[in-house]
Amino acid sequence: MRKQKITKKQKRIVSMCRALSVRIFAAIMVLGCLLGLLFFVRPDTSEVEKRKLTEFPKITLSSLWNGEFFSELSLWYSDTYPMRDTLIAADQKVESKFGITTSKMMVGNQKKTDDIPDKKASKKAKAEKKEKEVKQISAPDSRAMEAEIQNQIQDSLYVKDGAAYTVYYYNQAAADIYTSALSKAAEELKGKTDVYSILVPNNSGAMLTEQELEDLGGADQTQAIDYYYSLSEGCKTIDTINTLRKHNDEYLYFRSDHHWTQLAAYYVYENFCEEKGWKPNQLSDFEKMTFSPFLGTFYQKLQNADMAANPDSVEAYIPMGTNDMTYTDNDGTQVDWHVIEDVSTWNINSGYSCFIGGDKPLAVIENPQIDDGSSCVVVKESYGNCFVPFLVDHYQTVYVLDFRYTQNNVMDFVKEHQVQDLIMMNNISIIASEDVATTIAGLLQ
Repeated sequence: MRKQKITKKQKRIVSMCRALSVRIFAAIMVLGCLLGLLFFVRPDTSEVEKRKLTEFPKITLSSLWNGEFFSELSLWYSDTYPMRDTLIAADQKVESKFGITTSKMMVGNQKKTDDIPDKKASKKAKAEKKEKEVKQISAPDSRAMEAEIQNQIQDSLYVKDGAAYTVYYYNQAAADIYTSALSKAAEELKGKTDVYSILVPNNSGAMLTEQELEDLGGADQTQAIDYYYSLSEGCKTIDTINTLRKHNDEYLYFRSDHHWTQLAAYYVYENFCEEKGWKPNQLSDFEKMTFSPFLGTFYQKLQNADMAANPDSVEAYIPMGTNDMTYTDNDGTQVDWHVIEDVSTWNINSGYSCFIGGDKPLAVIENPQIDDGSSCVVVKESYGNCFVPFLVDHYQTVYVLDFRYTQNNVMDFVKEHQVQDLIMMNNISIIASEDVATTIAGLLQ
């Protein structure tokens, strides 16, 4: 066969295309550099990830000397890149259009999980804890902790039939910090305030089959929660995962969001009432509001078409005693709000925000129908938001502290307000972060 000869015209076209591609690439790089240099035109929140972004670090002599300032500056720079949400959304659309789309897939990173000790090791750990001196713990910077919480929940996901599930990884150091802090608090408050530990499983631990959990790897959430509870000396523990697995043919977790539904929280509330010796209110006793459609944090990350085609709905139960509350915002402003707020006119990502004003440093709910002086403090992250409304009809005052934002020392707050019950309610994956466990421990000192 004769070899086809390339004409001069064709060579010129190829040369022009190459030159054009180089210029386009250079222009993109220049644009990226210019955007990166826009220090003061940077976002402070992410609508896609539903979180506050890293704040510009404070400059101190010590942080400059030990290099901490430059580490935090790097985190701020990468976390607040101009047009961040737009670029993430564009990336998600490209992945959705050209990526692999199957009914089942893994998204994110697989991590190494620590081995969960058995009960014999638990007894030994208790003995060792008693011999150790309790050390003062300094909480990490809240900016880094926020990023860590997002990482704990969304970094390793199993997507199946339009629903995402978080894979759980156990962390021994975090477990030691968290349980030691709760045990110390229970000992210090003994005879005055009861301390309750409520650990909420991920949707994977409650909803997936044993075979699926085994195939996914990670750690056993039932075993982990049992181990946490066994080390939380002096605390009253409330069953969660065993109860939820018995009801896992019901709508207990959102498909497009990492939170549980208020129905799931209700089943745990029933267990709490049993421990307290109360008669729980029936769901049929409450007025219910429904917010639909709802597409939450998993959808914001994945832009999954199956989730969009079958969005969630949020069912919220209004307390009978009162729906009024007050919260203190991050800047110290007090705001009158509702325990269940009507968010029907808010955007499609806001359904879960109907509960107790979302994540605030401090919220206070006074029930005018109860005058016995009863009160509780709930220390929580967002998993506690839909549990709190069920407590309103049992206490005269419910105080809610979000450990990520509160400036209150929990122990001082409990003593000052002469609170009967301190309820520590957290998700098992979130407290598997050493930063989170350390932050909570710092509030309990």
